[in-house]
Amino acid sequence: MKKLFLLRIALLLCFVSTLSCGESENPISCENINGIAIDSFEDLFFEDVTCFIQNINPDQGTVNLVIKTQSDYEKYFACNPMVPQIDFEKYFILAGRYRHRQCAIWDSQQVFACQKRIIFKVNMLEQDCLAFTNVYYFTVLEKKYSNWPIEFDIRFIN
Repeated sequence: MKKLFLLRIALLLCFVSTLSCGESENPISCENINGIAIDSFEDLFFEDVTCFIQNINPDQGTVNLVIKTQSDYEKYFACNPMVPQIDFEKYFILAGRYRHRQCAIWDSQQVFACQKRIIFKVNMLEQDCLAFTNVYYFTVLEKKYSNWPIEFDIRFIN
């Protein structure tokens, strides 16, 4: 009798532990984790040029773009001394502009994959002056990621 009771308890514990190992109701969040870093190629194309984004609403605070064609590239990018050539059969561009109420500068950026989506994280630093500032950011990624959902995470780190 005691063995039967212990067997039932053991079976009940196995059943409960099996149920608790199922998928969680709360999916893993990509916030505050780095995920898997994705190679970016902006250094191959933009190392010796200064670029900015044009043909966007100047009053809009944040503008984020996914550029997959040569015509969009020519429409939105202006560079000095000239716009670099990019093969849109192999690459695409994530770009943007953040307009801030006081001086700000670009600090760093990272691109990573988390749960089959691209996270483009841009860090900026606020400066001590009272001039409106545009902070431009962009990255060049392999075309194989171009159909993944994209999140832009633009933030100040100071």
